[in-house]
Amino acid sequence: MAEEIHKVAMQRRALNPDEASALVLLAAILFGAWFRLMPAWLAGFPINDGGLFHSMIADIQANRYIPPVYASYNHAQIPFAYPPLGLYLGALISDLFNIPAVEVLRWLPGVINSLCIPALYLLAKEILNDKLTASIAAFVFAFIPHMTDWFSMGGGITRSLGGLFMLLTLAHAYRVFAHEDRKSIIPAAIFGSLAALSHTEAPVYTIAIAVFFWFMKSRARKGIAHGIQIALGVLLLAGGWFAWIIHSHGLTPFESAFQTGLHSNTSLLRILNIDFLTEEHFVDIIGVLGLLGTVFLIGKGDLLIPGMLFVIFLVQPRSAHTIGNIPLALAAGYFITRILHPPFQNSKTTPPYRLPVVLLVILPFIFSNSIFHGLALSREHAPEAEREAMEWIRQNTPPDAAFLVITGEPNPFCDSVGEWFPALTDRKSIATLQGREWTLGNEFNDFIQNASGLQTCLDKGLECLEQEAEALGGIPAYIYASLDPTTVHCNPAASTPDMVHPLLLDLERSPKYTEIYRSDAAIIFQQRQP
Repeated sequence: MAEEIHKVAMQRRALNPDEASALVLLAAILFGAWFRLMPAWLAGFPINDGGLFHSMIADIQANRYIPPVYASYNHAQIPFAYPPLGLYLGALISDLFNIPAVEVLRWLPGVINSLCIPALYLLAKEILNDKLTASIAAFVFAFIPHMTDWFSMGGGITRSLGGLFMLLTLAHAYRVFAHEDRKSIIPAAIFGSLAALSHTEAPVYTIAIAVFFWFMKSRARKGIAHGIQIALGVLLLAGGWFAWIIHSHGLTPFESAFQTGLHSNTSLLRILNIDFLTEEHFVDIIGVLGLLGTVFLIGKGDLLIPGMLFVIFLVQPRSAHTIGNIPLALAAGYFITRILHPPFQNSKTTPPYRLPVVLLVILPFIFSNSIFHGLALSREHAPEAEREAMEWIRQNTPPDAAFLVITGEPNPFCDSVGEWFPALTDRKSIATLQGREWTLGNEFNDFIQNASGLQTCLDKGLECLEQEAEALGGIPAYIYASLDPTTVHCNPAASTPDMVHPLLLDLERSPKYTEIYRSDAAIIFQQRQP
């Protein structure tokens, strides 16, 4: 008997589709979570951004959870109009567990971003109508380098929540429009309201894609009625916050924010650059798989997933390279399971070695891209030595002091020192971009260009700085300069601590300025009194 039991136990049994799906999904969640949390662990500080939200969390706590009218960040009178869910969640966790807000911003975005992986699986399962294909799409999504960073950075405390609830809303909205599932109306409304309370762009993408689902799968009056019910539910649950903002500031902040989507005549052409979506450093394996899946879907007349990609780039180009990875992952999952290796369908005709060969070719590139990206990303933060310089500023300069912060990073969305400067010093930085989407309106893009031009002056000199600063009202009383920039155009910069930048030489020689602080990481100049 024992021998028979041993023989039965030793018999090899192929996994059925559900078991294979569960295994792939588990691997996607585990590996995806690691790559979303690894950069913050290595950095010891929130990745890239989050300074604005650090100040807003402090404002919420200082105001005893009553919504402030204005954010204290950068002394810029920024309306406290940002969707508040992530900020209140961060403040609550910080208070309940006595955790510094900076640590919440370091870890919480990556945790929430990890939850986006099973949420993507739920959406993929509805659209692709196959668990294994959906789990492979989730696996692809988990390893897209760009999806391991933008939602996991410090500012991802709102972006990741918006992405999570957007995915859950769309999964239920698809059921409503494709299958007339009335039971999904309430969940769609709940998750839709949470998306609206999480991030400004999440409801824009959610509404556009949901309408596209209706157009592709319903086009019926009943579908319109169901959509109206979802919209009314969202308005009922989330409307209170927006009513508060309108009462405090009118519609001006929203009018300003909606003009910062970076729309242009060439926005849709960015779809052609798949590498722009995935940010793979070596071979664009995932991008190619997604592109091939999209081509095959178009070829068979299935336009839902390709259409999602088009709609995303059409309605909001600014973050389309992030949200566009959702349909790209779905298309890649389709191509892998339906074209590259049809599972459990043609087992007699499919060579048994095909899948191992496919995995042997694909997986090393996927892992190497993710590892390299995570290591590079871990360098994109405000270094400790510069944070020490900011603490010196907080303690040794007047509270109303204004600074021109020069870091050498031309892209203000990747200027971690520039964003964290106002939060850690409680001083004004005239060229910091964050928060200005609520105040500048159609001048937002011009401000980006001005801020970018200022950073190039580090290697050009004082004359360049004086010319570029005119658009921002001239050079203020203080200039802060990084001696060893960490990133250039969002890529890790080679460490050159001994390099002498022309701007710093000009400032040292100029009779208008005097050096008041110097360390290995930063130097601060003050204008001499006339």
